[in-house]
Amino acid sequence: LKDFTSRPTSDAAWAKLISAAEKLPAPAALLDVTDPALTNPKSMKAAIDAQLKKRRIPAPKNLAGYTRLICDSLGRGHADAKASFEKMSGRTFKRILIVGGGSKNRLLCQATANAAGVPVVSFALEGTAVGNLANQLVALRAVASIAAFRALFGKTLKQTIYTPAL
Repeated sequence: LKDFTSRPTSDAAWAKLISAAEKLPAPAALLDVTDPALTNPKSMKAAIDAQLKKRRIPAPKNLAGYTRLICDSLGRGHADAKASFEKMSGRTFKRILIVGGGSKNRLLCQATANAAGVPVVSFALEGTAVGNLANQLVALRAVASIAAFRALFGKTLKQTIYTPAL
């Protein structure tokens, strides 16, 4: 596997890749997703391989293996971010909401729920667009607040709930 140039280009192909990755065992070690080298590399595969080599972790053998590694690593990153927000705010978050492209990836959503120990609610929509809509409706006084918008639209939008595995 030279690079990720042969990645899926259709929803059906992505679903097949995610299914293959789900069948693999969890990786023995995860990526450090906060590593700046992963921010916008010329080659994501090369950046991942470099981090793995530096830490003496074997690279996955195929695209499904990389997919599993990436999803589990991002799930752990989401859980760590949740823990940091809880520590900074003094609040406890009882769920994680995922919108946008990541919401379509059931492996990522489940990995996040498992790592964070709380349900993940995914909405198959674009977060920026809905956020803009919410703020415009509040400004127009069509809804009283962002909380009211969430209560109203959260009940009507298609969502999937992923519960942490025991």
